[in-house]
Amino acid sequence: MTERRGHFFHVTHSKSDDKWYVREVKWKDSATLAFNSKDEATKKAEELAKKVEMGHVVIHDERGKFETVENF
Repeated sequence: MTERRGHFFHVTHSKSDDKWYVREVKWKDSATLAFNSKDEATKKAEELAKKVEMGHVVIHDERGKFETVENF
């Protein structure tokens, strides 16, 4: 099994249910977490990124465009 490096946690918005989602896009088995606000989702993504080696949080705006990237 290959060592997991460069964890990218994306914070995205869904217009269909007006929720914010956090997903680690590199891994097929990663869960998608739903939140009512962007702030809640961002805080969770940062928490997850801090727990792994080379964690990154990629925050998208409501239209899906990259807004910021944070490295931990």
